[in-house]
Amino acid sequence: MQAFVPKTRRVGGIIDLNNVPLVSGTSYVKWHLPSSTSAEHRGRTSKEVIREHKVAWDYTKILPVRLTVDRNGMLQESDINFEVMQEYSSGARGERIVLGNVRLNLAEYVDAAGEEGDGTVTRKYLMQDSKINSTLKIGISMHQIEGDRNFTAPPLKSAPVFGGIAGIMTAEAGGGQGDETFSHMPSMSSKM
Repeated sequence: MQAFVPKTRRVGGIIDLNNVPLVSGTSYVKWHLPSSTSAEHRGRTSKEVIREHKVAWDYTKILPVRLTVDRNGMLQESDINFEVMQEYSSGARGERIVLGNVRLNLAEYVDAAGEEGDGTVTRKYLMQDSKINSTLKIGISMHQIEGDRNFTAPPLKSAPVFGGIAGIMTAEAGGGQGDETFSHMPSMSSKM
């Protein structure tokens, strides 16, 4: 049996993209909620010019999102996907490439307090499915506007950020920030 948390309002913003490999061209971000077919649950930022390996947007979106609660009272996953696109000219025609993707679980942001205390969590996320180390800065705030409050939100996971090869190796070994225990370090010859 599943109950619905009728509406949660998501206030979010796409702030910037850092470490863009090209110094010319434009970039934009497409986003969507895979669990919804509604037109209001997809969109994109404006195309902005790349300046000094960085792109900045002033993009904010407020929309209602329905989250489901399982029989144990835990909010189920509700993903939002971001796809970062880059356009540039190569000779006579323009090129468009996907720089990378970011996938976030909105259910994790329901009880998040945020740095400012207003419920907005702003973080830099390392792009996935990418050959570059660009980070996308996103702010998300979730506020319940309807329904019972008898559910538990999953904990907010730490943002995967590139901290050098040592940080990646420590994270794969199960260690956290500042954990100097390397006893479970994976071998460099392991399958990828």
